[in-house]
Amino acid sequence: MEVGKIQVQNPAVPVGTGAWAGFGVTPAQQTVVVGHFDTHGVCAAYLAAKAFGAVDVFANFPATSPESLVQTLQNLYAAAPSRLRIIIVDIPVNLKDPLTFVQGLENLAARHEVLYFDHHETSLPYMPMFRNVRALYVGPSALSLNETLLRMIQNPAEIDQVISLIGAIGDRDSEVVRRGFFNAELQTLSDGLDVLVRERDGALNTLKSLLADPMGTLARARARANEIPSARLGQRIGSVGIAAETLPAQWGPKALEKMCFATGTWYGVGYGYDERSRTWIVRAIIRWDVAARMPSLPQPGAVARNLWSTRNIIGHPSAPSVAATSEEEARSMVEQWARALASAATASASPNVTTFISETRVGEILAEVLQRLEQILESQNRMYQEYLELKRRQVELLSRGERRAAD
Repeated sequence: MEVGKIQVQNPAVPVGTGAWAGFGVTPAQQTVVVGHFDTHGVCAAYLAAKAFGAVDVFANFPATSPESLVQTLQNLYAAAPSRLRIIIVDIPVNLKDPLTFVQGLENLAARHEVLYFDHHETSLPYMPMFRNVRALYVGPSALSLNETLLRMIQNPAEIDQVISLIGAIGDRDSEVVRRGFFNAELQTLSDGLDVLVRERDGALNTLKSLLADPMGTLARARARANEIPSARLGQRIGSVGIAAETLPAQWGPKALEKMCFATGTWYGVGYGYDERSRTWIVRAIIRWDVAARMPSLPQPGAVARNLWSTRNIIGHPSAPSVAATSEEEARSMVEQWARALASAATASASPNVTTFISETRVGEILAEVLQRLEQILESQNRMYQEYLELKRRQVELLSRGERRAAD
């Protein structure tokens, strides 16, 4: 199937018998699907809605965050006049108050049937606590969750398989790369969906749009993918690119990663200013496809902990951030982080992958290379001149021999 400019191969997901067989669901039952508000959450909710024949869907920021989910479900469905089937997908357990999260879903399950699908490893310890909720952990890969839902769809279309991959790419899921499904066009579509879901009420609007017109929605996503800005490369230290200017507030990590894709660097480091907290924030990211291909490479979060053991390092280890006390300190931390990442990557990369050259030696090494090339060219020219001289003498000797024969 062709989606815009891409040709997507079938990821060989077996055609299932539909969600009805696996969960005892009848199509007549009123089913609603609630998903996370990011790209993966919207795509997973799309698949679940198709699998279970949902009559309603909901996903939005911050209503379907782990912290707000229980209250949102109470507001939306607790007083529903009839028993519902409520499907929750891609929303991890609230680690700030996990017991309240579990009990809240359990309370809801006393009136409605509640199915909870998640792939986050942080949720796994709490899955056995559910009694009335039918909880299913499918992870840690986002693609595993999507493909589980995909198998539940009766005769899934190829567009469903595309959306499954796009959602997993939105979660930077290394399984997509390891299984050979990743390409630049799918990355573009995922970026475009990211733009759409971040608009006001964007997650809900995008989810409904996908269900109504998936091809048209993906076409809109492609057209808007370039709205994610790319940071401009200011300096390169080994495998690490440093952003030339301050990062955009909304798109800091994504801007760094786009810079990495554009420049071929493995890591991106930069800083920006957070208006809400009035704090300078230093960020680093490892390009997710590189991390999937070379899992031995160090994560930026691990390197940051070695550098600043007393600082609060937040976010995923592959894309963490650290607060700075001033812009001057932020600049210093960026360079320090970049050099530490480059050094750690050099130490961990296999010799047959890449040999890193220190930026300070690039000019010196280039001069050595040019000098060696000049010596090779001089040697070749000298050998050629000697060859011509030998040919000249050969011709002269032949001429003498012919004259003697004539005499």
